[in-house]
Amino acid sequence: METRRVPIRPMDTGPLKTSGLQTRPRSSRRVDSGALQAVLSAANRPGAHALAFGAYLAIMTAGLLAVGAWGYGSLYVLLLATLLWLVQRRVRQPTRRHLAHECLFLLITMNITFQAMAGAVPLLRTHRFDQQLFGLDTRMVGGNLSLRLEPLVNPALTEILSTCYIFFMPLLFFNLVRYLFWQKDLLARFYRGLFTVYGVGFLGYLLVPAIGPHLAFPELFGIPLEGGPITRLNAAMVQNGSNHVDVFPSLHCAVSAYLLGFAYCHRRREFWWLLLPVAGLWVSTIYLRYHYFIDVLCGFALAAASLAVAARRPQTP
Repeated sequence: METRRVPIRPMDTGPLKTSGLQTRPRSSRRVDSGALQAVLSAANRPGAHALAFGAYLAIMTAGLLAVGAWGYGSLYVLLLATLLWLVQRRVRQPTRRHLAHECLFLLITMNITFQAMAGAVPLLRTHRFDQQLFGLDTRMVGGNLSLRLEPLVNPALTEILSTCYIFFMPLLFFNLVRYLFWQKDLLARFYRGLFTVYGVGFLGYLLVPAIGPHLAFPELFGIPLEGGPITRLNAAMVQNGSNHVDVFPSLHCAVSAYLLGFAYCHRRREFWWLLLPVAGLWVSTIYLRYHYFIDVLCGFALAAASLAVAARRPQTP
């Protein structure tokens, strides 16, 4: 019987196929590296908030120096130079600490410049635009809405809406502190949108300074706004805290709408808790005669644009 020999083929020595478990760490490293690269690339740009607030500081600086207001001009030069340095440092070395320093500086600068505008803006813009804003309301809605609400004025409603109006301060303070010190994962998004609101809003104060219906047209209102202790406290805070150019756009509406929209995107349950008092805040700006309807509309538009800015890019470290 003939025996046939079967040739033995050498074993295939091609690339060894590893299991999914073996390849996952390398793939994971590639994914993590890509995500980190996206984060760092976002930090390597100045950001809309820095551009908006920097534009406000630069325009104020140029205008004040041009009219020889050296005191206010020096203040704005210092603030602008510091902001440019902080942004440049964050772009070159994108770390959470550098981002936090920049956000903290913007927070401090926002408060300084808000008060400084009381003396600085009249040096650049002597005209008040209340008559023009009143006229826009007349063309849009047939008259001033504060006058339309006057038949509803009573002490109880005034106290409630004064509470809503003053609610703006703790609402803003809590969110500023929360994202700066506690919930740092949303720090970049939150501050990027918020200081876009403030940068554009402060430019509005400069370009269209106004004092509001309660001061510009007091003779139109026949019913005084009387209430309880919160009404008196709110009136005193507005009288002593206003810079008398802070009408267009309404930053009470713009900032609160931004905070509400940010809560809807990231803290949905908080959004529902805030909805009613924030809506009351919006109504109070008209009822308490602080703003024109056009101020409120432009405030909402500014909030929507700033929410888009906050959402459109990855968070910085």
